[in-house]
Amino acid sequence: MKTRNLINTLYTTVLFCLLPFCAFAQAPQAFKYQSIVRNTAGSPMSNSAISVRATIHDGSATGPSVYQETHSTTTNQFGLINLEIGNGVIISGIFPSILWNTGAKWMEIEADFGSGYIAMGTSQLLSVPYALNCGTGTPGPTGATGATGTTGTTGANGLTGATGPQGSTGVTGATGPQGIIGLTGATGSTGATGATGPQGNVGFTGPTGANGLTGVTGPQGSTGLTGATGVAGPAGTTGATGPQGVIGLTGAAGSNGSNRC
Repeated sequence: MKTRNLINTLYTTVLFCLLPFCAFAQAPQAFKYQSIVRNTAGSPMSNSAISVRATIHDGSATGPSVYQETHSTTTNQFGLINLEIGNGVIISGIFPSILWNTGAKWMEIEADFGSGYIAMGTSQLLSVPYALNCGTGTPGPTGATGATGTTGTTGANGLTGATGPQGSTGVTGATGPQGIIGLTGATGSTGATGATGPQGNVGFTGPTGANGLTGVTGPQGSTGLTGATGVAGPAGTTGATGPQGVIGLTGAAGSNGSNRC
């Protein structure tokens, strides 16, 4: 990024503290400061955020600092900033306590575009800001209110200035020739198809694995409970008496046995 350059222009202050009236009015404790912010090419930097630090030195450009403040502002479309020195964010010192009548005062301006403050120069404050000295003296007694003067006649409105002529429209530049279209590159040749590799050998059948060990017999389960005795069935009816059987034949008589002594 190009280094910015701040062109400082100190405008006439609005503090119209004329000597014959110093005893009757308190001067505003501020004065106007305007600057145009330009880049290194000299072009105004429009609508740009900027932080400005103002330091008032006593006696010379390098004299002791008696007051310092900062302002955060944005340039307008022309690169212009408008500040009120005395109404910024105070860093050190008391603005109404500056002794403007005890020697020359110098104002140093620094600018920060986002990467730290850069010194932009120091210039001497001239007669108009010293009118603030009117506010440092002891106020005199308030004078009697004068009679109200008669209202003066309203002056005639000034004539409206003539509108200046409109500038002529600039000539439209000629359209440049169209560039030459580049040549289309040749189509590359199709690569050769790679040869099919030989089929791999069929692998051997592996040996049958050994039978696994017989698992351990599990423990015998416990005997189940004896079931309850069933209900006795009803007594059956007595059957009928069967017929008497045939009397068997009488067997032959046996021989007598011998007596032994």
